[in-house]
Amino acid sequence: MNKKKQSTWMRIGLGVLSILILATTIPAYFNTANNPALATLSGEVAGLGSVAGAFLARQLALALIALYGAVNGTRQPMLIGAFAMAFFNLHDALFLTLLGNSLVGAVAGLVLGGLALVILVVVFRQK
Repeated sequence: MNKKKQSTWMRIGLGVLSILILATTIPAYFNTANNPALATLSGEVAGLGSVAGAFLARQLALALIALYGAVNGTRQPMLIGAFAMAFFNLHDALFLTLLGNSLVGAVAGLVLGGLALVILVVVFRQK
């Protein structure tokens, strides 16, 4: 396995993406309405033992994977972390667009997912 660290700007980019996701995830554990994607949920599905909890667990896991990739900085963790951010953000952007729930969230997901894809492609192409 290659132990060479990736360029600093890619590591910072992936770190910023993961910190942005963590900034919307961690406050939602105290009140699920703090997360833009969960703000419209109410009743039982808004609890941490239901839909909101599963969503937040997925979001937290993918953000931590990406943060590990940024901190480690080698090729494989960076690829996995960038894929995690791209998948998460583009997946949510697609569903927010299809369900018409939040245009702002869909655009943010496209932008963040696009940045993660750029990092993914650049890391993948480096020898």
